[in-house]
Amino acid sequence: MKYERVLRGDLNEDLIGKIHSILEEPEWLLEYRLKGLEYFKKLRNPDWGPNLSEIDFKKIAYFASPLIVPRPVRWEELPEFIKEVYIKLGLTKEYVERYLGGAVLQFDSSPVFKKVREYLESLGVIFMPLSEAVKDYSGLIKKYFSKIVSYSDNKYAALNTAVWSGGIFIYVPKNVKVDIPLHAYFRINLENVGQFERTLIVVEENSEVTYVEGCSAPILSASPLHAAVVEAYVHKNAKVNYITLQNWSKNVYNLPTKRAFVEEGGKINWISVELGGKVSMLYPSAILKDNAVAEIYGISFAKKNQIFDTGGKLYLNGKNARGIINSIGIVMDEGSKVTHRIDVFINKGSKNSKVFSSCRSLLINGETESFPRFHVEEEDSYYNNESKTDILDEERFFYLEARGFDRSRALRMAVLGYFEDLLDKVPDIYKLEIKRVVEVDIEKYGSVG
Repeated sequence: MKYERVLRGDLNEDLIGKIHSILEEPEWLLEYRLKGLEYFKKLRNPDWGPNLSEIDFKKIAYFASPLIVPRPVRWEELPEFIKEVYIKLGLTKEYVERYLGGAVLQFDSSPVFKKVREYLESLGVIFMPLSEAVKDYSGLIKKYFSKIVSYSDNKYAALNTAVWSGGIFIYVPKNVKVDIPLHAYFRINLENVGQFERTLIVVEENSEVTYVEGCSAPILSASPLHAAVVEAYVHKNAKVNYITLQNWSKNVYNLPTKRAFVEEGGKINWISVELGGKVSMLYPSAILKDNAVAEIYGISFAKKNQIFDTGGKLYLNGKNARGIINSIGIVMDEGSKVTHRIDVFINKGSKNSKVFSSCRSLLINGETESFPRFHVEEEDSYYNNESKTDILDEERFFYLEARGFDRSRALRMAVLGYFEDLLDKVPDIYKLEIKRVVEVDIEKYGSVG
């Protein structure tokens, strides 16, 4: 693939200025980028969790734009090599038109295709790359941008603020329910590139939307970096379903920051299926006001030398708030590891609030551990955590084999059955795809044990 522009090297104000100029952004956004750069240099990698010291920031491509002229406006106009990539992943023209309310496809730093159903646009729904929305809806973006995930939040949120490109903006007006999913697909394609998309979702009062993002990358010799930021604003009595299907190649560092602000009576569902990556650190979070609800569900499928450090965070700042965090790990191989991290803050005044959390792992080989933490300042509240590890050992295999199941089928039954209840949270059109990807991996483990 040919590239129109690739920006590598030292991360400094000059490089930030080039990204800002290429994207033709409003001036207020440059101020955020420079603040992000400042805090990226100040902040250090976490002193807990996986080792991130191998990330070489001087070798990363911070902006990479494929050369596609003219930009496609119809599926038929996409270059054949890009269509082939998406078709292999099941994103055919027929699939987009039949099952999705809208689709945005991004290669490396740049969106390459967008389609939105006309009836959604007639209702005032906006679904487009954020890098374009900052020009078309500058005032609206500025109102919400970086308000719940600040450039000072962590090193990788700061990095994203400094160099982000592409991404997604969703706006749903008051009293509008989007009845079919919006879908974005992000692909890393260039050697040692960083993908830094940023997603901003604003759902007004009494409205609803389901958004699905898919991620993948080919196997490259150098380790790419994915450091996204997601901000979701769920207004009064609104609802957002946010589903991530992550299948990066096994050498990607996956370090996103995702957070929702949920107003009175609103609800956010974070659902994450983590299959790929070298190291993933993912803790979707939510800030809850009166009567607000957050449900965080995650599945991590760790194979040889994969490290998943996942879980969720909740900040209860209102009466009658409700939260669920359910983190599931499948640990397949020696050298693989799943760590569950739960952080819950029940602040003073959050009367009659309740949080239930669960950390479960199916251990076949490798390591797993759980770190649930509760910070409680309100006596009139309830919280509970369950941590559990199930071991799939020779005794269990013998039990299943004695009933006529060969080892490969026994493994498939055990793994798929372990997270079947969580898959029920995923729209039907994605369940089969998740099972298919998992089954392909399971086939390689027919002689486990």
